Amino acid sequence: MFKQSFFALSLFAVSAFANATPELLLSSEIISNQLEFIETVEITGDIDDSLQRLVNTSISKKSGDFYVIKDISEDISKETLTVVINLYKQPQGLAMQG
Repeated sequence: MFKQSFFALSLFAVSAFANATPELLLSSEIISNQLEFIETVEITGDIDDSLQRLVNTSISKKSGDFYVIKDISEDISKETLTVVINLYKQPQGLAMQG
């Protein structure tokens, strides 16, 4: 129960961080916008790390405009947190539609 609450709160914290580049999107927003898939990135860090910091640090040098969190898992025996994200870019000359 605590683990689920922690991850829900962590996801909220990541989504609230507006200055992140690339920006976090919901998977439903990918369907409604014409975005190009770039790559899938698997990020593994210390289980005690901030989810927001772990993702932002890992994708700060990646090219892309947006990302979607596909999976979050933890391995208690190895004390690791793994986040899988998909990176997307907006095609040239195409404005986001809301």
